[in-house]
Amino acid sequence: MIKILLSMIFLIVFSFAGNETNATRSVEMINATPTLSSVTLEGNATTVNIGETVQLSVMGTYSDGSSNAVDENITYTIIPTENAEMNGSVLIAKKDGNVTVQATVGGVKSNILTLNITWVVNCHVLPPEPDPAVNNATLLGVDVNDNGVRDDVERWIYETYDHPIERGIFMQSARAYNKVIVDPKKAHKTMRYIVNVSHCESYWSMGILRMQKRNLNYTFGEYRSGEDEIAPVQFNTIKRHMAYKRFNGELSGGVYGDNLEPEEWIQGCEFDEKGILKALK
Repeated sequence: MIKILLSMIFLIVFSFAGNETNATRSVEMINATPTLSSVTLEGNATTVNIGETVQLSVMGTYSDGSSNAVDENITYTIIPTENAEMNGSVLIAKKDGNVTVQATVGGVKSNILTLNITWVVNCHVLPPEPDPAVNNATLLGVDVNDNGVRDDVERWIYETYDHPIERGIFMQSARAYNKVIVDPKKAHKTMRYIVNVSHCESYWSMGILRMQKRNLNYTFGEYRSGEDEIAPVQFNTIKRHMAYKRFNGELSGGVYGDNLEPEEWIQGCEFDEKGILKALK
């Protein structure tokens, strides 16, 4: 009988102790703060133009299986750093090209987000900056958009000049120079591209008062030499410079003219009102 009573007392004590342990564990589980397990980074756009923005959002997943938006203590890593900058959770595009963005919260890194930053002017998408070594290895260089203008020259034109007519004149000049240096011996045939540039430039080079009489508010500028401005960029290697000299040499001593009146010189312009080159026939 005594043994039975002792056994019952032991079971009661053991049961109480077990319940106390389980209760303690339950309280600890209730009071435990979930830890951050993973971070997900998203943006409201994958392609953005220079000067535009992308709204980024960060979602955290926790050890208890819950998910919540994170808006504090976030560090963003952008590569290349010069292509974009952060203003809070907003990415501001600064330079064209692909960029990667990653968010870090409390030492936990997110997925890597890739964004394409473009440079679009008047609906014209500028080509990416070419590798100088590749670009200067050949006479005509790199022209990924196949418009007849070397990509580095095209970018220089849009960086240097703001007016669409001005850009159009220099884009046409650059295309003409590329055409005439391909085979300088064909100078008498290809010189028409240079003549067109001359006509177009001359049409837009009259004084502002004369332009206003035409109901035009732009002038390229009297006594301005477009060739002097673009030549150092266009003929930036010895081979390109010498090819253009040979082209001019083929024309040396010749007498050239045309029957166009000043008002007809605009026929030489090969670009639209946005300064974008038209396809040559």
